[in-house]
Amino acid sequence: MGLLEKAGQIDNAKSTDDKPKVAEPESAAVEPEPVAQPAPVKKKEKRSRRKKAPRKPREKKVRVPKVLPEDSELASPTQFRIRKYSDFLVSWGWTIPLVGFTAWGNDFQPTIFVLAGMGLIAFNLGFMAYSTGRTTGNWITRTTYINTKGEKPHQWYIFLKGMTFPLVILGIMALLTATATGFSDSAGQIQLVLGLVFLLPPILDYLFYRFKSDDLGLWDTLFGGVWLVKTAKTAESKGWLKRLEQLGDYTEAQGWLSDGDSKESSD
Repeated sequence: MGLLEKAGQIDNAKSTDDKPKVAEPESAAVEPEPVAQPAPVKKKEKRSRRKKAPRKPREKKVRVPKVLPEDSELASPTQFRIRKYSDFLVSWGWTIPLVGFTAWGNDFQPTIFVLAGMGLIAFNLGFMAYSTGRTTGNWITRTTYINTKGEKPHQWYIFLKGMTFPLVILGIMALLTATATGFSDSAGQIQLVLGLVFLLPPILDYLFYRFKSDDLGLWDTLFGGVWLVKTAKTAESKGWLKRLEQLGDYTEAQGWLSDGDSKESSD
């Protein structure tokens, strides 16, 4: 039995040796991927500064002297006064009966009255100034406003010039209210400032007329020099403007437009 076992072991060894050996796959050599090199950064080229063209020296504007045009004639002192009173009655005359009715203590509703008065203000200082460049007082006295170029000033000139009366009234009322409230209170201080702001333009206007040598007020000076001058009767006026100008015929027939004083008056 021992010989047979040895012979079997020898046969098994030969069979194992005769089996083909499987070749193990060789591991493929992994080549390293090429690393992308960063692109070279381009240096920003310095922008060449544009050479600034030499500035031309500014020509100094020659100030036109505030002088009345040669072909114009200043309105007479009587024309000054009639124009002023006429414009006051048209624009602000309605406030007089309003104050009277209110002070009388009657059961008076002033809404319609105030609206009508605002309409008169808009008509005289707005519509008339925009459409004709003259107020009702100008048409009655045959006067007009002109500047140094002989042209009519901007319509805002007539509007601001006609606001002297309400500014004075509002300023006085604000000061009286501030006095009653007391200056130690913030409300009184605000009313005091408002009163001074309202009164400042009329006061400056008066001081300009009083102390300036050219007899121009505040608004006359701010608008480059404006004067009230005489004007002839226009043949182009039609309709209600023609009737309004006929009032100038009446004032002239009464001798109210003649030169009463030699001294020029200011408005």
